[in-house]
Amino acid sequence: MATLELQHLTKKFGDFTAVDDMNLSVAEGEMIALLGGSGCGKTTTLRMIAGFTEPFSGAILVDGKDVRKIPPYRRNVGIFFQNYALFPHMTVYENVAFGLKLQKLPKDEIRQRVEEILSLVKLVGLDRRYPRELSGGQQQRVALARALVTRPAILLLDEPLSNLDAKLRVEMQVEIKRIQKELGITTIIVTHDHEEAVSLADRVIVMNAGRIQQIGTPQEIFDRPVSPFVADFMGFSTFIHGTAGAVQNGLLPVTCGGETLYVRADGTGDIAPGDACVLTIRSENIALAEAEEQNVVSGQVRAATYKGHTTRLEVTGCFDETVYPALSEYTGRGDGETVRLYFPPERICVYKKTSDMEDQ
Repeated sequence: MATLELQHLTKKFGDFTAVDDMNLSVAEGEMIALLGGSGCGKTTTLRMIAGFTEPFSGAILVDGKDVRKIPPYRRNVGIFFQNYALFPHMTVYENVAFGLKLQKLPKDEIRQRVEEILSLVKLVGLDRRYPRELSGGQQQRVALARALVTRPAILLLDEPLSNLDAKLRVEMQVEIKRIQKELGITTIIVTHDHEEAVSLADRVIVMNAGRIQQIGTPQEIFDRPVSPFVADFMGFSTFIHGTAGAVQNGLLPVTCGGETLYVRADGTGDIAPGDACVLTIRSENIALAEAEEQNVVSGQVRAATYKGHTTRLEVTGCFDETVYPALSEYTGRGDGETVRLYFPPERICVYKKTSDMEDQ
């Protein structure tokens, strides 16, 4: 186990800045998720930590020691690649033992450590098989075992579940979290899947254009994004534009297309009466309502999609924008029907509108 600290870490490729002045501290035994879209800098960050890419500037500290001048094979970092990178001509045992043989460990110790790690990843009895004889999930476990068997101080996981189907992805999320906690190894996982990030990590870092947009617990990132960009990336689909009023009884009124929504005033920052705002709310937090009351707005169903665990509606006429409730029950509501929707004040996030929010 080790601590990891990135200080003003920057990487440029010509005129393009892939990682821009990144600062991050990872505690011993913590699992961190770097979350963002393609080109946001998350994989470049991972490659700099591993030693495969040289930083333009900044420091990479492992247990307080700058490792930038240490070659990759001496950094004691375990790496799990997106494509597994298993040797097809080697058995499971040989793939897992490969790093230990490079370290020139005694054969008995190699055998003991390989057997221990295969037991940990639940691959006992498969040591003589070749990768082509394994399922996708089993190949993934072999790659994970190979990354862990050298007992690295830090484990780096680069999109480890992207090649798996939905069922296997959920199963491997559980296994990776179990193994990481059991070993107590400091881990950074790179992913573009926000559900994967909040399921696995102790803290989530949302990145965009090489910069950190938000750092927080999974709950903070999932429910309280700090900007419309983070909200959009975390799966919020309803964005409503309005104008702020004066706070009344702990609630901030926001006029939106002729309707008024009340938002809990704590956490509204420097929003003043007359400021243009952007409101957002998770689809599953919008509810059906019967009576006309505060924060209940009527609209017309434009489309309804049954998704098994939810029914997703597209509703127009509430505001100037379409809203997208995700209801936990099957409503049977059809196109053109009128619905009343309740927007809980404590579930609405509000942001003072800036020039870079035009797309939300």
